Amino acid sequence: MNDFVSVLALSLLSSSVAEAISYALVYRTDEFRDLKAKVLQCEQRLEDEKLVTAGRGKNRQRRIESIEAQLSAARGKAGSMQMRSMLVVGVVQVAAIYLVNAWYSGRVVGVLPFEPLAMFRGLTHRGLAEDSPANACSATFVFVLGGLAFKAAIDRFFQLGLPKGNSLPQWVSRPEEVLKGRS
Repeated sequence: MNDFVSVLALSLLSSSVAEAISYALVYRTDEFRDLKAKVLQCEQRLEDEKLVTAGRGKNRQRRIESIEAQLSAARGKAGSMQMRSMLVVGVVQVAAIYLVNAWYSGRVVGVLPFEPLAMFRGLTHRGLAEDSPANACSATFVFVLGGLAFKAAIDRFFQLGLPKGNSLPQWVSRPEEVLKGRS
């Protein structure tokens, strides 16, 4: 169990370093803060416009489409800014996975309460001997899962990035409105 905790600690450390790099390269810049404020403003305007019952004509629909276009453009520009740090973060994560593989090669660090499907066994047994138990998991598997969980928790706690809006197209999220508009 000691190996399991140390792999999770390494995962937390690498996720923290990756988010610190992202913060330094993207999230602390004035340009990103302005884009985040614009996204929040557009989302609020869009919500207000959809709640207003007056003006159900074409002008209202044009205002909604205009706000959605501004929101989409702001999200796209912010996404392109976030791509800057992804290369550096990717290098940090690959180096961390390489170190974890080197330090814990061939050691079982955790045991799953079930036997994974055969197609997932390659992920859970990465670096383990073939004669290891079917429900054993490697350090790489624990490291990657921990990293995914820690990154999401850090993002949510520090409110990094953009707010998670409804990114689904209108015909998926509100099909009744799309069908009503066609008739």
